[in-house]
Amino acid sequence: DLLTEIVSKAAKVVKRATKIVIKRKALPLIPAYSITTHKSHGQTLRKIFVDLVTPPGPVELASVYFPLSRVKRQDDLLIVRPFNFSSLQVKPTAAQMEELNRLNKIIINTRKQFPTTT
Repeated sequence: DLLTEIVSKAAKVVKRATKIVIKRKALPLIPAYSITTHKSHGQTLRKIFVDLVTPPGPVELASVYFPLSRVKRQDDLLIVRPFNFSSLQVKPTAAQMEELNRLNKIIINTRKQFPTTT
């Protein structure tokens, strides 16, 4: 489980004639750090907390896809709060579509030049 409960401890100290009772409550913290979505590109992380609520303005596909794909198992991913499902359905920009078409043409030409023999 990625989240733990608050820990409560109490201790009694008797020294001479004075009795001291010490109580403390603590939230157990695990040392961690944060990184941007773009910094996480290419990394595999052990356990992550992700906030998929995007700021106002245009949404980049990378800002949603990268964090979801950084862990090996779904159990190692914790989505912090509810998010708008439409942020997962980002359409490519015109420039991205143009680049995909250019790459597809290269693939077709390469396959013509170097046919596979199977």
